[in-house]
Amino acid sequence: MRSIYVLILGTLLSTVSFAQTGNATRRTSANSLSAAVGAGHFLVAGSLDVEFTFFAFQQLDGSVWGAFHDKTNDGQGNVEFFATVTCLAVDPVDGRAWVGGKIDANLSTSPDFIGGVFEPGHDIWFRVLDNDSGDGQPNRSTFMGFEGAIPSSAAYCALRPWAANNARTWPVTKGNIVVK
Repeated sequence: MRSIYVLILGTLLSTVSFAQTGNATRRTSANSLSAAVGAGHFLVAGSLDVEFTFFAFQQLDGSVWGAFHDKTNDGQGNVEFFATVTCLAVDPVDGRAWVGGKIDANLSTSPDFIGGVFEPGHDIWFRVLDNDSGDGQPNRSTFMGFEGAIPSSAAYCALRPWAANNARTWPVTKGNIVVK
């Protein structure tokens, strides 16, 4: 499963990167209304290295498709999730995207991420910032969120939470994020 995600993501990232050299209407597939793709690393609180990959597309008919993967080690064990995208919300003006899905696989060994809302079939989400402003500011991502105060991915995408000053988002240190 992991190799399929990597192959698809690599293809999509190269397609989006290539399309960026054309006009803005060609940045996503002909049938897509919105897209968010990315891969790389970010440091939570300056020390927890999170590796991420994701692709999410919203079609003109409102349907969404995509997948994502996050992996880190929290000092107690691995934290690793694979998920299928079920919702996408995009703010193209500010370069923000909210991506939600359902957990397909939880390969975590950390006791803090086993059981309950961390199991396959439960909702998982994150948000990203494509800081394509030319001001040298890095792209940003959040750590994964899970069912709780926000009950579902659909509610998360509809709510579109964003803290002032990009709080609780972390600069991408390697890689890239594109929101269109």
